[in-house]
Amino acid sequence: MKKRLLLLLSVSLCVAAYAAPALQRDTLRLLSIGNSFSVDGVEQYLWEIADAAGVPVIIGNMYIGGCSLERHWKNAEGNIPDYKYRKIRNGKRVETKPFTLVEALADEPWDYVSFQQQSGRSGQYETYQPYLHQLVQFVRQRVPGKAVMLWYQTWAYAQDSGHKEFPKYNNDQMTMYKAIVAASRRAMRDEKIRRVVPAGTAIQNGRTSSMGDSFNRDGYHLEKTHGRYTAACTWFEALTGISVVGNPWHPETVSPGTALICQKAAHTACRRPWRVTRLK
Repeated sequence: MKKRLLLLLSVSLCVAAYAAPALQRDTLRLLSIGNSFSVDGVEQYLWEIADAAGVPVIIGNMYIGGCSLERHWKNAEGNIPDYKYRKIRNGKRVETKPFTLVEALADEPWDYVSFQQQSGRSGQYETYQPYLHQLVQFVRQRVPGKAVMLWYQTWAYAQDSGHKEFPKYNNDQMTMYKAIVAASRRAMRDEKIRRVVPAGTAIQNGRTSSMGDSFNRDGYHLEKTHGRYTAACTWFEALTGISVVGNPWHPETVSPGTALICQKAAHTACRRPWRVTRLK
């Protein structure tokens, strides 16, 4: 009972901190060169979290299911219209297909462009190159100089995952997580990418809480309520620098107490993106 009262008090205080009207900010524009893991991260709840904080955002996601860096580069090099371009503006999502990466890069004056590897290869740096280097150079030539390149650090699979690529990591979640961290750090160093969206660490943080290993719906994609919400919270704080703890918006299917756990998992990941923080 005492713990529950403390948690409710914490939620109330955090929400109160968000109660004052937020200052109007310039629109933040994000383009994700992604796959289904970017669907989990940016398409579901990111706009709503940002809107609650008074931060206008436009979100673009270049989607191909299971897409690897190798395929992204081949699509860029050949100007291949392989993508479904999902764009979220004013909370409404519009899908355009087929679409090329060149078209997407020219569609908005993007502030951020994010890169990621296909999930099964995310901890194997040898699969990143030379494709990531070529793709980053391709993007940098086509976006304004102020645009920030981001690395999207994705998550390890659930411990009981049956994914066909999990054996690459000895079917062990922490082995996969550590491999993702190592590969992400190397990618950022080699390509001079200075910002990370540490969703993988946020999910791993959440797994240390009372929620346990409940963040996936099929062993690898994120669970559609608190799983996706945790990733979106991480994106919000990584992009804006504003603490997500106390943001008043969460899905109706996520209780205030659970939302606070997700927010803390994201916040601690943004503060310490390369190691797990055990949540109390």
